[in-house]
Amino acid sequence: MIIDVHAHYYPQPYMEAIGRADVPSPAAAPLGGQSIEERLALMDAVGVDRQILSVSQAQPYLADARDAAAAARLGNDLYDELCQRYPDRFSYFAALPLAHMDESLAEIERVSASRHVVGYTIGCSIGDLQLDDPIFTPLYEELDRRSSTLFLHPVGQGRASFLAGQNLAWSVGATFEDTAAALRLVYADVPSRFARMSIIVPHLGGTLPFLLSRLVRKGGESVVAALQSFYYDTVSGSPDALRCTCASFGADRLLFGTDYPFCDAEEFAEHLRYLNDVALSPSELDAIHATIAEELLHLTS
Repeated sequence: MIIDVHAHYYPQPYMEAIGRADVPSPAAAPLGGQSIEERLALMDAVGVDRQILSVSQAQPYLADARDAAAAARLGNDLYDELCQRYPDRFSYFAALPLAHMDESLAEIERVSASRHVVGYTIGCSIGDLQLDDPIFTPLYEELDRRSSTLFLHPVGQGRASFLAGQNLAWSVGATFEDTAAALRLVYADVPSRFARMSIIVPHLGGTLPFLLSRLVRKGGESVVAALQSFYYDTVSGSPDALRCTCASFGADRLLFGTDYPFCDAEEFAEHLRYLNDVALSPSELDAIHATIAEELLHLTS
C-alpha cells in the first residue's frame, strides 16, 4: 500500500468561483491537464494506491464571508463527488473559508459527516494574518476537540523584495512559508496547547531541518520537541535533504507525498523512487509509504 498525502485537485467550477481559473499553469504543473482516468493510470504505473487531495494555494480565502463559505462548500462538494466515484483511490483534506471563523466552524461540522474527509487544509498564511494570530484559536480548539489532522500548504506569499521575479516566490519562497508557519505555531505553543490535533508540514519541513541547531540555540530544546511532534511529507527528491529530516525529526514523522500535478510523469515516479536512496529499513519504508498515514488519517487498506 502506498498513500500520497500531498496531491492536488483543481475542479474548474471551484477555480472559477474563487477567481483563480488560471491555476495551475501548464508551466508549473506539467500534469495539470490530465484527466482523472490518466491520473489513475499514472498512479497505477508508479504503484500509488491512494491520494489525499487538497486545494494547494487555491484556498477559498475571499473577503466576503458568504462568498468564502459558498466557495468552500462548492470545492469540498466537488472533492467529495470525486471521492464517491473512486472511494478506494481518493480521500481529501477539506478547505475552510478562513479567516471567517463562524463559517469555518460550520464547514467543519458540515463536512465531518463525510467518510472521505480525513482532515483539513489551511494556507501557511491567510491574507495578511499569520497562523499564530489569536483569531485562529477557535479553529485549533475545534480541531483539537475532534482529534483532527491539519495539513499546511504555502499560498505564494512571496511579497518580500528579495523574492521578486525569477519565480522565487514558489521555487524557494514556498519552503520559507512552510518554515515560518511551523515556527509560528511552535512559538505560540499550539502543539502543546492542542496536543490532540496533528499537523503536517509539507516539503520535508521547508528549511527547518537545516536550521535546527540554530533554532535550538535561540529557543532551546523545547523547540525541537515541538517540531518533532509535527509530521512532514517527503516532497523533495533530494536524498541528502531526506537524510537531514530523518536525523532531525525521525523517520517515524514522515509521510509520502508527490505534490501532483506540480511535476512531470518522471518526477512523479522519482518522488517515490528516491526514498530508496536513503538507508531506511524495510519497516521504515513501509511506514512512510502507508502505515503512518493509515493510522494518522484513520484509513483502512
